[in-house]
Amino acid sequence: MIIGISGMPAAGKDTVSEYLEQKEGYNHISLSEILRGIVKAEGMEVNLENLTKVGNLLTREYNNHYLAQKAMQRVRRGRNTVISSIRQPGEIEYLRSRKDFYMVFVDADIKIRFERLKLRDREGDSKTLKEFRQIEKKQLDGKDGGMNLLECKKKSDFVLTNDGTMEEFIKKIKDLVKKLNERERKKIGK
Repeated sequence: MIIGISGMPAAGKDTVSEYLEQKEGYNHISLSEILRGIVKAEGMEVNLENLTKVGNLLTREYNNHYLAQKAMQRVRRGRNTVISSIRQPGEIEYLRSRKDFYMVFVDADIKIRFERLKLRDREGDSKTLKEFRQIEKKQLDGKDGGMNLLECKKKSDFVLTNDGTMEEFIKKIKDLVKKLNERERKKIGK
């Protein structure tokens, strides 16, 4: 089974991916890590501006699912995989060619997400809620070849809302895994 993860900034995408990897034994492939590797190989500084620029360039030069193609080259046969950092509808469409693919979108209230963003304190993160809103707005609709998180949400099979405690969110993730495992068992008739 392959689970794709998308979502709003600081909503809990990494938490879902890490849970699947550490607790469920999934192989984890991050489209952001693939893109960071490409940016580094080009000798560029790894920041949001360069990641967006190179991501858009790859889409124009190759296709709208280039990173998903690269990720699929890393999928190990017979091993459950989580592919995180999906930000383009074309990536979802490409991955849907697999009958065992499920798309999950992670969301939370923007003020909660901004507080989490401040706590994680990553280099390059927004310092104000206003700046956070402006950056997020650019990621929502895919204009100018950018990320299209709203369309990714529409194309998702499941939406996990992460507005509560970590314990509540982990329970939602466990419930999701249980549902997905049941669906896969029904498909293969077990």
